[in-house]
Amino acid sequence: MSSLSEGEIMLDEVPSADTQESVPCFQSPGPTVTFHHLTYSVQERLGMFSRKWVEKQILKDVSGIMKPGMNAIMGPTGSGKTSLLDVIAGRKDPKGLKSGQVLVDNTIVTSDLRLSSAYVVQNDILMGTLTVRENLAFSANLRLSLKEYSSSDKEMRVNSVIQELGLKDCADTKIGTVFLRGVSGGEKKRCSIGMELITSPSLLFLDEPTTGLDAYTANSIMELLQKLSKNGKTIIFAIHQPRYSIFRQFDHLTLMNKGDIIFAGHADKAISYFEDLGYKCEPFNNPADFFLDVINGTILSDNNHIKNTEKLSNNAVTEGHDDHLAVMYKQSPYFISMKDRLTEMSDGLDPQVTKGDRASYVTPFYYQLLLVSGRTVKNILRNPQTSYAQLFLNIFFGILVGLIYYQIPNTLPEAIQNRTGAFFFLVINMVFGNLSAVELFISERVLYIHENSSGYYRTSVYFLSKVFADLIPNRILPVFIFSAIPYFMMGLKADVEAFFLYCFTMSMVSLAAVSLAFLVSASVGSFAMANILIALPFVFMMVFGGFLVNLNSMLSWMSWLKWASIFRYGINALAIIELKDQVFTSNSNSDRMTGKMYLDNQEIDYSTWGFWQNQVALAGIMCICLTLAYVQLRRISRWR
Repeated sequence: MSSLSEGEIMLDEVPSADTQESVPCFQSPGPTVTFHHLTYSVQERLGMFSRKWVEKQILKDVSGIMKPGMNAIMGPTGSGKTSLLDVIAGRKDPKGLKSGQVLVDNTIVTSDLRLSSAYVVQNDILMGTLTVRENLAFSANLRLSLKEYSSSDKEMRVNSVIQELGLKDCADTKIGTVFLRGVSGGEKKRCSIGMELITSPSLLFLDEPTTGLDAYTANSIMELLQKLSKNGKTIIFAIHQPRYSIFRQFDHLTLMNKGDIIFAGHADKAISYFEDLGYKCEPFNNPADFFLDVINGTILSDNNHIKNTEKLSNNAVTEGHDDHLAVMYKQSPYFISMKDRLTEMSDGLDPQVTKGDRASYVTPFYYQLLLVSGRTVKNILRNPQTSYAQLFLNIFFGILVGLIYYQIPNTLPEAIQNRTGAFFFLVINMVFGNLSAVELFISERVLYIHENSSGYYRTSVYFLSKVFADLIPNRILPVFIFSAIPYFMMGLKADVEAFFLYCFTMSMVSLAAVSLAFLVSASVGSFAMANILIALPFVFMMVFGGFLVNLNSMLSWMSWLKWASIFRYGINALAIIELKDQVFTSNSNSDRMTGKMYLDNQEIDYSTWGFWQNQVALAGIMCICLTLAYVQLRRISRWR
């Protein structure tokens, strides 16, 4: 962990082997988070087709203090509550922070706070093919130091979290995917929280922890968080409109509207504060509903001064006039007391003292690669859509091609025509059969961003795990199966060397095609756009492959495109393997044609170097695409 976690964010002591898992660990008090004059803005396009950008202010010079306990940030949609949470947690792009700073226990921190605290996102981000225990173990193995924690210590930590979160009954149940039934929504949310509690941070951020949960499950999740806060954790979360049983568990409440804070203080004091302003909360009315009604103007104040302010604000007499609720809060004792406390805490602060300025990963590169690759393999084996289905389709198409070109004769003109047609068909299948690879990074994009931002593993580790555990085994083994079936059914050259060179060429075509799919997948975030971007170059490569159009007859300014065609290199290499030493005759033996004559006619270099330059070109396309894919992965924004 970074220096931040070693100071304010203390890890629980791991129980010894003879200690029961249910015994609570000692927990030091959580840190106090303060934020001073935060102003955050984003750039928005003026119109869909406009080239002009305007700056939209999300947070408007907000300040506050959040102590150990349950700290809720509430407000209507678009009020800025999630933005405030993300800025405090270091999850917002620092370019948008125009002014202000965030401190933990009165010490300045950088955006690397995100690597030493815990953040639970709104939508649960978990590997669906793994069990609850396996997901927790993955987090423990990558986020707990190898020097400080043994394998048994990590196992006890996982068991302790399972016990504490009430996940014992579903610990060995898979999370679930579209094709695989898994745990319930509440259990999934508990597992998401458990993934972050593995490191025992004293500072925990949550974005809308009750979203998508029924009333009972939402209440149980909040009771769990309250229990954690009583054990010394500082819990800060954004929430929209909780029921009363949830609201009464709040220790501190921050109400927001249009980027301004309109109240910040003890949750029990909020109703009396608004009633002093003339807003009456009816008996049995949910306080959360009451606050939103006040913000939205559904409930009006009985106070004449407030009425006049509301009228002024609604009529917009003064341009840029502050919202009356924000103005009244800044005049209240709550705000004055908070400002005095912030000033008192800031006295003597050394701006050079920082925590977490350079966050580092707690596990080495090789260890991360081993774990992430293992998870990738396990995900492939447990996901029939990406493993068994692909293998079955390769077998099916291999048999289909073999039947279409069954036992190609050695007589003209069928000998040449059918062989070149078969090569074109084989390469088409290899290239377009890898279209499914475009979903690889897209389907796991959110998972990768969250885990990478939270310090699980490096970008290079994630990328190499896909290369070693997905690209090579999942794209080469099926290719050999696909290649072997039609080779013997079509009656191609009965030579061991020719067969293995044929299989090698098919594998290189497959790897080059899947590498291009990787590049597209890493560059865009939607399947629709990825399918368009991958189909376009594949079609151009097919046209400039030399089978559909004679490349010598093309316009000179277009002919250069043949050098980027996977089809061209694949077809040429297969033609050299099969036709180089072949002799074909007509049925009457009057006509005779050698394979070299055909290759010369097509201007295909069939020398040893001519054959291997096709393999080098395919390898070059693969390396370039994979390198660019890695660059694109690193360019993906980690900011929310």
